[in-house]
Amino acid sequence: MEWSVLFNTFIGVIAILNPIGNMPIFLGYVENENPKVQRAVALLMALSIFVLLLVFFLFGTRILNVFGITLPAFRLAGSIMILLVGLRMLQGKSKFENNGIETQSVSGGTFSQAGNSLSRILVPVAMPIFVGPGTITTVILYAEKSTDWATSFMMILTLLLSAFIVGIVLFCSRFIFDRLGRNGTQIVVRFMGMVLCAIAMQFMIDGVAQLLPGVLNAEFVHSAMAQ
Repeated sequence: MEWSVLFNTFIGVIAILNPIGNMPIFLGYVENENPKVQRAVALLMALSIFVLLLVFFLFGTRILNVFGITLPAFRLAGSIMILLVGLRMLQGKSKFENNGIETQSVSGGTFSQAGNSLSRILVPVAMPIFVGPGTITTVILYAEKSTDWATSFMMILTLLLSAFIVGIVLFCSRFIFDRLGRNGTQIVVRFMGMVLCAIAMQFMIDGVAQLLPGVLNAEFVHSAMAQ
């Protein structure tokens, strides 16, 4: 089991999920809820994100096979998609803007209200704002690196950790946003954008290496992906 692959998976998934950058969007959709319901929605949102990540991790490659898409082609297309997301983040822009949908409180317990709120914002907040095309691409490409059950299990735990961190950020979103402010949030978003651009270029290099073996310098190709 290669720990560097697990670390790269964690960094790549966290960067593309962009919890800090998407935090204001989440707040915009739940700002009319009381704090307890907001925190409950955050926990349910994190669970939903993990389920989505797990589905694409386990079945993403099979979905590609159904459509007759090869891994090098998907890797190259995905690298372009991730690069566009990264460039947009470098410009200080979120992937989506709040479309002004307001949540309405309903009667019942905290998690009952949170469940009703989640059902209204699952789309577009969980998908495609958090788990969008770039996230799906990243998860499928990293899933390809799973060469044994131990690595696959650890990658699933990595996805769970990523979703857990998103949940913590959303759970503390009001506190974090007040402390970071708009400028601090923009700094984090731009840094994550730079990381995503670098990841996209590495995916592109690996994709070209598969199509043109022996052409690129092997030192700059991830061996697990070039096989």
